[in-house]
Amino acid sequence: MNLLRPTTLSIVASFVLLAVPITARAQVTTGELNAHFADTPSRADTASLQKKATEAQARIHANKDDRDELMRAVKTNEVPLAKQVLLRNGFTAEDLENAKITLRTGGGKGGEDEIEISATCCDPKEITIQRSLEYFTK
Repeated sequence: MNLLRPTTLSIVASFVLLAVPITARAQVTTGELNAHFADTPSRADTASLQKKATEAQARIHANKDDRDELMRAVKTNEVPLAKQVLLRNGFTAEDLENAKITLRTGGGKGGEDEIEISATCCDPKEITIQRSLEYFTK
């Protein structure tokens, strides 16, 4: 009878030692999957917001009045005016809600007057409007 007890204990101990690493591995894998899925919506949101920024930029370049108004907004650092132009050109109020809007001037391109709009999403949403011109006239 004494021979069965050590054998039984060693079998149980071996089973426990094998079960612990499997459980630990499952927990690590589960954590990694959750982190991946939690990150996916922000990537999709960022892509969607950047797509809107690119489309708005194209519309603004095609519309002289909106282009001039956005350039004035950047030059005078008027975020509310810039928001109005963005709203007319594809952004929604929800897109701009709680978004940090940065207006920048500088970085001349040999006299070309350019507006570039870029966007990143989530915690916080950021929309950057960059005006590039060597000599500001508007």
